[in-house]
Parts: sequence; structure tokens; C-alpha cells
Amino acid sequence: MKMKEKMEQLAGTMKRWQKLENAAIAQTARIMEESEHPLIRAIMEIIKNDSENHYRIQQLIIDSVEKEYINVFTDDMEKCWSSIEKHIALEKKTIEMAAESLAALEGSKNVVQLYLLDYLRMDEEKHDKMLSDLGRIQKAMYP
Repeated sequence: MKMKEKMEQLAGTMKRWQKLENAAIAQTARIMEESEHPLIRAIMEIIKNDSENHYRIQQLIIDSVEKEYINVFTDDMEKCWSSIEKHIALEKKTIEMAAESLAALEGSKNVVQLYLLDYLRMDEEKHDKMLSDLGRIQKAMYP
């Protein structure tokens, strides 16, 4: 399979995936209507927001294939890299705070708080990785 065919297949997969994300958004909204419980509503809202973000990222992938306008330029990265590095430092601090909070509850039966803190820790670690990976993208494109 040639690269053009692979990219067309990728765009098609992203479009089908977007339909699933739309279904997830609708389903989380229905669940939120069915429940007044703050934990259930918060989790559904997180999933709904994540699905909306996934949809946007999938569209970015589609656009990068069909319109080919997404490029990373050294100048763009250079302009904001010091700010990104500062944000990476903030993310590392939030990861430390999540670990500290989890450690404070270690051995407890506070399952809801542990569940939510673990979610926050994972999300902060995801942010840290995403920002760090920007640097790897830049180095791979412009060694």
C-alpha cells in the first residue's frame, strides 16, 4: 500500500472514530440527565470533555492528511519554548502534589478520593508527556 493510500485510510478511520466520539458525547449527556450524583456527573463530564477533545484532534489529523497544512516550524517552537518549559515545570509540581495526596491516603478506605486523585495524577502525567513530546517532535523534524 502506497503512502497516499495509507493516509486516505487513516483519514477514513478518523472519520469513523469521530462518529463514535459523537455517540459517546451523547451517551454521557444522557447519563448526566439520569443522575444527580456529583461523582457520576463529574466522571461523565470528564469523559464528555475528553470525547470533544478527541474529536478535535481527530479532525486535526484529518486536516493534516487532506489539507496538508499542519507543519511544525522551528521559529514557532523557538518563540514559545521557554514558556512551554515553564509549563512543564508546573506539570511536574502538580504530579508531585498528586503523589503526595495519594500517599496521605495510602492504606485508607477513602476509595472515592483515591479514585479521583489517581485520575488527576494520570491526567497531569499525560500533560507532562504531551509537552515533553513536543520537544522530541521538534528535534526529530529539525535535528
